[in-house]
Amino acid sequence: MLLLVIKQYITAFVTVLFVLATVKASIAESGVNQNHDNDIMTDGMLNFSSYHHYDNLVALFQNLATKNPYYARVGSLGTSVEGRDLLYLEITDNVAAKSIGRPKVKYVGNMHGDETVGRQLIIYLSQYLLSEHPHDERLHNILTSIRLFLLPSMNPDGFEHSVEGNCHTHGPYQRENAHKVDLNRNFPDQFDSALKSRNKVFQPETQALMQWITTNKFLLSINFHAGSEVASYPYDDSAKHGFKINSQAPDDEFFKLMAHTYANAHPTMHQNNRKCNEDFFSDGITNGAFWYDVPGGMQDYNYLHGDCMEITVELTCCKYPMASVLETEWVKNKEALLQTLELANIGVRGFVTDVVTNEPIANAKISVDEIDKSMTSDEFGAYWRLLIPGSYTLRVSKEGYDTSQPLLIVVPEEGHIVRNITLQSPGFVETDHIQTTDNMPTTKSFDLTTVSFDGDAVSDNDVAIIEEQDPTEFVHHNHEALTTFLIHFSELYPEITRLYSVGKSISGKDLWVMEISDNPGVHEPGEPEFKYIANMHGNEVVGRELLLNLIEYLCVNYAKIESVTQRVDNIRIHLMPTMNPDGYAKAREGDVSGVYGRSNLHGVDLNRNFPDQFYGQKLKQEPETKAIINWMKEIPFVMSANMHGGSLVANYPYDERNPNKKHAGSHYSKTPDDDVFIAISKAYSEAHKKMHTGRPCPERERSYFEKGITNGAQWYEIYGSMQDWNYVYTNCFEITLELGCVKYPMEADLKAYWDDNKHAMLAYIDEVHKGITGFVKDSNGKVLPEATISVEERNHDVKSASDGDYWRLLEPGSYRVTASLQGYSSDTHNIVVRNGYATVLNFSLQVSDPFLPSSIDKLIATSTSTQLINTLSWKLPSGIVVAAAGSNVISTGRFSNNLYYSLFVTINLKVYVKSVFLKLSVRSMYC
Repeated sequence: MLLLVIKQYITAFVTVLFVLATVKASIAESGVNQNHDNDIMTDGMLNFSSYHHYDNLVALFQNLATKNPYYARVGSLGTSVEGRDLLYLEITDNVAAKSIGRPKVKYVGNMHGDETVGRQLIIYLSQYLLSEHPHDERLHNILTSIRLFLLPSMNPDGFEHSVEGNCHTHGPYQRENAHKVDLNRNFPDQFDSALKSRNKVFQPETQALMQWITTNKFLLSINFHAGSEVASYPYDDSAKHGFKINSQAPDDEFFKLMAHTYANAHPTMHQNNRKCNEDFFSDGITNGAFWYDVPGGMQDYNYLHGDCMEITVELTCCKYPMASVLETEWVKNKEALLQTLELANIGVRGFVTDVVTNEPIANAKISVDEIDKSMTSDEFGAYWRLLIPGSYTLRVSKEGYDTSQPLLIVVPEEGHIVRNITLQSPGFVETDHIQTTDNMPTTKSFDLTTVSFDGDAVSDNDVAIIEEQDPTEFVHHNHEALTTFLIHFSELYPEITRLYSVGKSISGKDLWVMEISDNPGVHEPGEPEFKYIANMHGNEVVGRELLLNLIEYLCVNYAKIESVTQRVDNIRIHLMPTMNPDGYAKAREGDVSGVYGRSNLHGVDLNRNFPDQFYGQKLKQEPETKAIINWMKEIPFVMSANMHGGSLVANYPYDERNPNKKHAGSHYSKTPDDDVFIAISKAYSEAHKKMHTGRPCPERERSYFEKGITNGAQWYEIYGSMQDWNYVYTNCFEITLELGCVKYPMEADLKAYWDDNKHAMLAYIDEVHKGITGFVKDSNGKVLPEATISVEERNHDVKSASDGDYWRLLEPGSYRVTASLQGYSSDTHNIVVRNGYATVLNFSLQVSDPFLPSSIDKLIATSTSTQLINTLSWKLPSGIVVAAAGSNVISTGRFSNNLYYSLFVTINLKVYVKSVFLKLSVRSMYC
């Protein structure tokens, strides 16, 4: 009998195993077939095998809404440039009802098309909440206390053009939208000039988000990005648009709480270590502008125009990682996602109503005395004010009503308080109508018809697609016409231009420069300086006219074309159309390969007139040369190009070989930055319509330049060239551009030169952002100019500028970089440079020399007179005598440790009648 029972149990057990195996196989098969029904699993299991592309996302959200009609509904904010819906899913208890008084929260992902993990996290969150809330009290409370809007992709076009596995941005149409616009620079900015505000063109995606934000009274939000690991909070930029500026919003304390909440709930974000081998963020959070300046960002727009507290969360170092990491990222971020949602239920909230009619008052101003930022009530009179725990004074006002009496409130450590406010018209007898209750008011007097956001958002007719404007006139300009042209554009666009002269030619003609910048006349700390110089040889005129074309192009398209605006806002551009106006006056139209007008009025070739690294100054410096050298001393240029004519090639240093070294046949003369010069030269040649082909003038010469570039000395050697002087004696990397086989082409051909060179000129300007950049400061935050930035195994240093800022062009790779300054301990970092914008690397130097001004006071305060004398005796050079007590000696000495550092020391030793101590005054200054 016992054996029979055992046999029956075994049979039953085998049957169960068979059924389970069958079910498992069925699930696996349906997963292979991508059946979206299995995206919802009652046990909360998620499919991490692949990313959801646009069609998958549409099907998934429709399926979730269909299966969960009480909790979810799908909508569209509008369409992208390429016609894809900006799809969102709203999730809340009783989603069809108004839910008056329930705060709205949103999560937005994939604003940059190639930053993809946030997109997937939002998708997983929607599935997780809808499948698990019936079994999880915490999730149920979230769905009954907030209205959650999930927008996985703000930039579906960019996502579809991006490639899985690409950790860094590769080309256009990935990060940006289909119009090549960075959507996180496309919102109205509080620091925009009047001109930029008037002319800014908002993309379809941006317009849809702006309308969504301003019509929905969202309470809080996260914008998910990738490229680092940090929670960044407003403001994202500052009025100065510089580096390391802590641009605080009035609600700075709450934003920090919000950022800490996410970072602390994340297993690695809050750790104090370098993220992605580059960035260091204390406790995993940062003020946006302090990290780097982002004008036109979405998080600032949310706060300033939508009363919405939004932070930006960078999730991963790799922008578009392989799908194999998605499960890990979900596990790492799930708790942080939930804890941030729960922040919506802190602070104070309530309703504002009319004391007589009990009707809700919309757009009432909710003010907190301690915070310089007011919020407004929604159309139902509901308001929410997120606050950290503490005591505050609350006031409510509305035009046509008396302002409420100040109300003292105490926000608890957990949860929120409710304060309902009634307002009265002027002259109303009763005054005390402030209700204080822990319960929300009833909504019997409110219209309970369904309320929802109109997802039609922006129609095609609402989007103004502005085409860029090319120059309208292609003619030769003599010096008078050139001057008139420059004055005209400087007067027409004073907000972004400054016309100045760096000196005069031999005949007294101005060497004009047109500066184009969003803050003309000012070196903005952290912003690189760039220059083009043309017409150094007077009869080589193509560059002269191209720079006038470029001035017109940048001015007329600023604040209209995003790429132009970004260049002008983030680079200080200096354009010198002619360095040799006297030579130009002698030159003649139609000159193909002549030399008449090439030299200046003294007959000197200006491209042989600069100090030479091997031969020094052979010739007397001409006025034009001196003007350039003095100009370079005033402005910390990072990059430059010198425009010539007579061939078609990008020529890079060195222009000469070292005469003290033996050369085995080759004329190639490498700089320590040969790889950088090759890369920036290619940037121009490959963007040029013809230069990259390498055969410049087949009708008259057999020259071939591989990829349209050449080392100067390998082509032909010259001494005293401007490009070599730039590199050897300044921070500036300069190349020489030969722009055509005809030196002085006919006027009818000028438009063709613009068409050939336009994109190349712009692409070359953009190269100024590569490599590393940052600031050198001392331990107290004081900027340190003239600090030396050295790259190991690369024998070429650059110096920090007057604001302590520096730029060092480098190709992608790993480097060991050191900042040093006489009197300070050096600071060394290992850094990884990637494609795209320069990697930020800041240095902090500790004082090591007691004779620097910042150490004098400490030296005096902490030493006895005997110690001071002993210290001075060994530190000062010979010739300085320290007198015995009772004397009054003033001795001055000078010593120099290198070309840039000298110290004058004046010592005053005085005897005081009632003291055995000496008072020492040391005055120091740099020479």
